[in-house]
Amino acid sequence: MHTTRYILLISSFGASKTTMQRKLILFSVVIPFLVISPVSHAIQARSDKEQTQTVVSGTAVQSVVPVQAQSQVGSNSQAASTTNSAFNPLGPTVMCSFLPRDFLECKEPIDHRNNDSARNEKGYGCLRFGGSNYEDVEHTKVQCTVYTDIDCYGARTFFRDGVPCVRYTDHYFVTTLIYSMLLGFLGMDRFCLGQTGTAVGKLLTMGGVGVWWIIDVILLITNNLLPEDGSNWNPYV
Repeated sequence: MHTTRYILLISSFGASKTTMQRKLILFSVVIPFLVISPVSHAIQARSDKEQTQTVVSGTAVQSVVPVQAQSQVGSNSQAASTTNSAFNPLGPTVMCSFLPRDFLECKEPIDHRNNDSARNEKGYGCLRFGGSNYEDVEHTKVQCTVYTDIDCYGARTFFRDGVPCVRYTDHYFVTTLIYSMLLGFLGMDRFCLGQTGTAVGKLLTMGGVGVWWIIDVILLITNNLLPEDGSNWNPYV
């Protein structure tokens, strides 16, 4: 009798122990799922909110600065932020005005030829061309247009400032110096520079009996004898 009661107690204890183990296993699986699921949803929602959006403009897809970043811009630059709201400085598309000269088709500087009134009316242009030193060269702005095959952001036609008032013609320094040294007594160097009047005088006097000949060679070497049209020496061969 006692033996049978002991066997029943042991079997019931074993069954309850098995049930508790099953409950513990079930709780160990369900509880972490209930805790991790809301946290993962919160993290996903936050990452989706901070993720950069995209706006389709025409055929190109451009990146947009997040709303939180836009809200940090001051009220003083509201117009600028509205204009550049679709421009991402870290994106692959750059501003058209930042492109180098190789990607642009720019017009030649306007020659006003010492006409101050035309320069003031136009607002840009060159009163004179030429100059060897940086401080001797005038600078102006010219109208540039981006090539059709180049993709960029912003206006494709704009003015670029700081263009030097320099132009090149068919005047080469080495060629003119050779003419001056070999045929300078005939005024060949001044004929090449477009100074026809002084060239004829030099020819009739046979280079000023040799003195004018030597002086022009020195003037060429010291860069004091330049083309008559105000152009610079052509550096290309």
